Amino acid sequence: MADQQNDAPIAGRVCAITGAAGGMGSVMARALAGAGADIAAIDMSKEGLDALGKEPLFANRRFVAIQTDVSKFEDCRAAVQKTVEVLGGIDVLVNCAGVSQRLAAPAGKKGPTKFYETDAEGWTRVQMINAFGAFYMSHEAVPHMLKKGWGRIINVTTSYDTMLLANMNAYGPSKSSLESSTVIWSKELAGTGVTVNVLTPGGVTNTPFLPPEMPRDNTLDPSVMEVPVQWLASDASADYTGCRFIGRDWDKSLPLDEAAKKLAVPAAWQDLAAQAEEDRGGPNWASRK
Repeated sequence: MADQQNDAPIAGRVCAITGAAGGMGSVMARALAGAGADIAAIDMSKEGLDALGKEPLFANRRFVAIQTDVSKFEDCRAAVQKTVEVLGGIDVLVNCAGVSQRLAAPAGKKGPTKFYETDAEGWTRVQMINAFGAFYMSHEAVPHMLKKGWGRIINVTTSYDTMLLANMNAYGPSKSSLESSTVIWSKELAGTGVTVNVLTPGGVTNTPFLPPEMPRDNTLDPSVMEVPVQWLASDASADYTGCRFIGRDWDKSLPLDEAAKKLAVPAAWQDLAAQAEEDRGGPNWASRK
């Protein structure tokens, strides 16, 4: 098996991870610290951040815990400023903070909730955390990256079928928005040394994100995010931007460059859109009929 852990060193890079207090966020924070990065752990949960910071892994790394509500622009601005002040910059931003569809359900409602039954404030809150939060954090982090001519933004979205699934009327749009943003940002940052990519586990993942009553059988282990996030945060990923990577399908038996090349596809399914357009007769086919 290839030694993928050591093929993409990121020692000394400053990595900010939102949603770092638990679930996939904490898994990726540990993976990045284990590869030598300094960590800004960003989350609403002070208790979770305190527990993370006490783990032995972080004792030998520079580490700062920043309690932040990513749905608030001023919180995000302050989080980036503190990261820069304490750690000396920000090289990598992992936008992992997220909430589930449950937040959009009316009080006391059990089972699926149709879009016209949702709590409007809850629906909005899902968008603010999952989509707006990633924009706020990236908006503030990118100018620091541009000054260095180097940066990595890694957005955690979800599977295509989840974005279109009935009764996921808050969560699906929030993640499809972030998928679209990934492509747009990557185009606007082309040639700057700052890349933007999607990393998603590839299925239902065994984290506290799932409701307690949901069976954990056949769920993915969040460790599927570890090697891909290390690679995406490194110099080795420089030639990839506007791409999507699925942690579940990362082949650890291959050298990193081969595993990445095998897995990379355009984010937001641009390849499928292009094929569909071609099948219909090319651009603006309807206007020619």
